[in-house]
Amino acid sequence: MGDAVAELARIADRLRAPDGCPWDREQTHASLRPFLLEEAYEALDALDAGDPAKLREELGDLLFQVVIHAQLAREEGEFDLGDVARLLSEKLVRRHPHVFEGKAIEGDVLSQWEKIKRDEKPKDDRTSILDGIPAALPSLFRAERLQERIERVGLVPARVDLPIDIDDERFLGDLLFEIVATARDLGYDAETALRGANERFSARVRRVEERARESGRDLGAYEPEELSRMWEETA
Repeated sequence: MGDAVAELARIADRLRAPDGCPWDREQTHASLRPFLLEEAYEALDALDAGDPAKLREELGDLLFQVVIHAQLAREEGEFDLGDVARLLSEKLVRRHPHVFEGKAIEGDVLSQWEKIKRDEKPKDDRTSILDGIPAALPSLFRAERLQERIERVGLVPARVDLPIDIDDERFLGDLLFEIVATARDLGYDAETALRGANERFSARVRRVEERARESGRDLGAYEPEELSRMWEETA
C-alpha cells in the first residue's frame, strides 16, 4: 500500500515537471479548489449508491487531489505528502489515548476528543469550540456540525417545539423540502436564511465562551444546568 501511494506522488511530480502535462503545470491551490470539492461530492454519491467499485474509483480521484496539493506545496518548499501523512498519524494517535496508550476514556469519546483538540493549541490560540468548522459548508451540513460541536461540551440549547410529530426520516425530508418551497413562495433563499441562522447561533456560542473565559473556566468544566443558564442569559 505504501508503494502505491509513493507511486502516486511520483506521478504528480512527473505531471508537474517542465516536460510534463501543460494543464497540470499551470494549476495552483486556488485553481484546483473546485476539483477538490467536486471529487468529494462524487465520492459521497458513490458511497450513497452502495457501489464499492465506484467508491474505490472516486476515493482514488479524491486521494489524487491530496497528492497534487502536496506536490504543489513541496515545490514551494512548504511540506510534502510524507509530512501530511506523518502529521495525520501523530494527530490520530494523540487523540486516541484510550486506544494507543491504554488510558481510560474521560467522560465520553467525543468530549475527550474535543478536550484533546483544545489542549493541542496554545492558550492564546484557543478562540472558540466552533473553530475548524468550514464556513464554506452547505448551510444545512454546517448547522449539523455546529450543533454537534457544542453538544460535545454539554451545551444543548432548548429546542423549539414543532407543531407536528416527525416519526421517520422520509417525513423529515419532505418537511424540509416544503420549508424550501415556502421560502421560495415568500421570496427568500432558504440557503441564505439558514446561513444567517448559523451565524447568529455561532455568535451566541461565542458570547457564552466569552462569559466562561471571564470566569477563568473552560466550557467543559461547567455543569449542563450552568451552560443552559448562560445560554439563556446571552440571548
